[in-house]
Amino acid sequence: MTYNKAHIQELIIEHAAGTISEDDHNLLERAMKDDPEVETMFREMQQVLNSDKAHAFFHNIDENKAWDKVDSQMTGIRPINSQRIGFIKWLSVAALLCVAIAAFYYWSSESINNILVAKKSKKNPVVELQMANGRRIDLSDTSKRLINIASAHLKKGANGLSYQLSNNKTQEWSTLVIPPKLNYQIVLSDGTQVWLNSASNLRFPFAFVGTTREVYLNGEAFFKVAKNAVHPFIVHTGQTDVKVLGTQFNVNTYKTNIITTSLVEGSVNTYGKNNQKLLLHPGYQAVYAPAAGFLTQPFDADIELAWMHDMYYFHDTKLHDISEVLLRWFDVKVVFDDPAKADESFSGVIQKNRPIEVFIQNIQESAGVKTLFKDGVLHIK
Repeated sequence: MTYNKAHIQELIIEHAAGTISEDDHNLLERAMKDDPEVETMFREMQQVLNSDKAHAFFHNIDENKAWDKVDSQMTGIRPINSQRIGFIKWLSVAALLCVAIAAFYYWSSESINNILVAKKSKKNPVVELQMANGRRIDLSDTSKRLINIASAHLKKGANGLSYQLSNNKTQEWSTLVIPPKLNYQIVLSDGTQVWLNSASNLRFPFAFVGTTREVYLNGEAFFKVAKNAVHPFIVHTGQTDVKVLGTQFNVNTYKTNIITTSLVEGSVNTYGKNNQKLLLHPGYQAVYAPAAGFLTQPFDADIELAWMHDMYYFHDTKLHDISEVLLRWFDVKVVFDDPAKADESFSGVIQKNRPIEVFIQNIQESAGVKTLFKDGVLHIK
């Protein structure tokens, strides 16, 4: 049997931390027994884990400070339940430790040159602001800097953008484009905060002029709209218009001809074709399809908004739908060598901050799916 290297490394780290489950412990022991290379990896990583350098690193980690830094970026969002917050907090710190140990391990190996060459050969995804005059501004780097343009002074953070209007307050439209793999945040001129999921774009004016505040969304975004009873905020999706005065809601347009609006707080009016209108209440979502109109149903915010914590929960979800998430989050194309597999349903979770090989390994072991992952294409056999 062939074992996934990234997954085995995580199991070794969990073994050292004393958090490994019984099933994973048995898998690790079986892997070491079956594969001499796994046993060698175990010994080498144990040496790294027990090194003075590793102990110093762990000693200096401030877990609460690290989490607070992440949590502060989500200010104002309705929190998910405390039990799951603790779980996600543990995952975030565990992911940090995994990255650090993996770095120690690779730094001490002779394969570092191959890793660097492989990274350089891959094209990095680019977050881009496309201006009305044709100018394109690359926002991908994590540096903090100021960018001056004719209509505004842009303030670029590590993973977000805000701006102050210049004296020239014209309704100049721009488009914020988020590629696969990444997500991004923007604060609009009225104070409205928008979190954009991977493979999404938001068209917006630097200054809201007139009686309404209007933007255009393609993809998925969470809106925390600044309250303004005189100037309604409208999100156009191409199929629906969502009209609010000030509230928190999520809009998902990923599926063709299906728009899902999920209300967390306040109230919204959503409009479809042929003058269809629906008033939505907190805890409910409106699912719109042109042929069927609006369908209202309750939703679990812990699941619906998990993407903001780089997690995607799926329950009885067809593999075809899961494959679309893999394309957006990992820029991996899925090819079904056996078309029947596309309609099989699975339950589980995808974590954006873990290698896709971990998901592949899990689905192979839990569902008996055979795969081949090569050159950014995942073949389902």
